Amino acid sequence: MKFPTRFGMGEVRGDQEVARRCYKTAISDKGKGKVLSIANVELRGDMEPERPQPVEDVLQVPIEEGNAERVLQVGSQLGEAEKGELITFLRDNKDVFAWSAEEVPGISPNVMVHKLSVDPARPPIRQKKRNFAPERQQAIAEEVSKLLQAGFI
Repeated sequence: MKFPTRFGMGEVRGDQEVARRCYKTAISDKGKGKVLSIANVELRGDMEPERPQPVEDVLQVPIEEGNAERVLQVGSQLGEAEKGELITFLRDNKDVFAWSAEEVPGISPNVMVHKLSVDPARPPIRQKKRNFAPERQQAIAEEVSKLLQAGFI
């Protein structure tokens, strides 16, 4: 099993037979007050995931003059000529950027299609309904309505 640590990826290898014996021992010693020691365990509760950061500072460049909502980021360490060319290029091609789901045109099935690898001889099985917290339920409903309006689903 691999897992993230503060120092990179950690890896644990185990033996199923030893794990079963340990589990049986833990169950059988449960009522006897015996404590099994676990060495070299790193608790994950105090660890916050590291977010990737830009290598350099970035400049916020509006894609359209006067519209501060649609902003691109350009590296601050670029030369003035390169920075100017890049900003001009991005502004000239602003029609290829999608700022919301409604702005993304449909994709032809000739280019991409999603298929499930299922046996057609088997009948479909309905999954159990999942219950979510009210705020999550509202967020899900909003996202589904956006996708319906955009024609994605």
